This record gives sequence, structure tokens and C-alpha cells, in this order.
Amino acid sequence: MNQRLVWRIRQVTGAGFTGGLLLVGCGLAGLPGSLPLSIALIGSGLAGTALRHRLYGLLDNRAFEAYLTALPAGPLVAGLVLLVFAGASPGELQTLGGVVGLLALLNHLLRPIYGLLSLVVTRLSGALA
Repeated sequence: MNQRLVWRIRQVTGAGFTGGLLLVGCGLAGLPGSLPLSIALIGSGLAGTALRHRLYGLLDNRAFEAYLTALPAGPLVAGLVLLVFAGASPGELQTLGGVVGLLALLNHLLRPIYGLLSLVVTRLSGALA
């Protein structure tokens, strides 16, 4: 499978898991979904994403490195979910975190399907060209 595709899938999965964990953590802490919390999460996510180039090269394993470099985008995902669902109760934040985490898991489990689709598109474009 295309290594760039695998890298991006791992990054989306890592960001989704991190965002889901942050939402569940905010819900467990008793924080309601509010605009200031959303802005704080988006701000920290943007700052972390801007500085994530410093995380490259810390690990020898490319798979773990893809997840590590995706961690700073997790607060961005959580903040965007909070922005959409402003005013959510702490219990609803836990549920939203679970849904975001499940979507990240689904993305991870669909990697073979993505690889098959990539192979089919590559072969068809090569045959038609």
C-alpha cells in the first residue's frame, strides 16, 4: 500500500483517539461544553500542530512516529467537536468522546479497504493512461 496513505491514516487515527480521550476526560472532570473550553482546545491544538515538527525523528519506528506526530492535533479535533456541540453536558461530552474514538477505531480498521481502493484506482488509472 502507498506509504503516504498509511501515514495519513495513522495520523487521522491518532488525532481521533487523542481528541476522544480529551472529550471523555473533560466530561469526567465535570466540565460542560462551552465556547471558552472549545477555544482553549483549538488554540492548544493549533499551537501543538505548529510545533509538531520537533517530534519527528524521536522514534525509530515509522508507525509509532505517525501516531506521535498526530497527538498535537487531538485537541484541535476535540475543540472542533465542542464548537459544534456547544452547551453539551459532561455526560454528553463523554458520549461525544466515545463516538470520536469509535470513528478513529473504524478508520483504523478500514485500512485494508483503503489499500484495496488505492490499488484499484492505481491499476485503473495505469490501464486507462
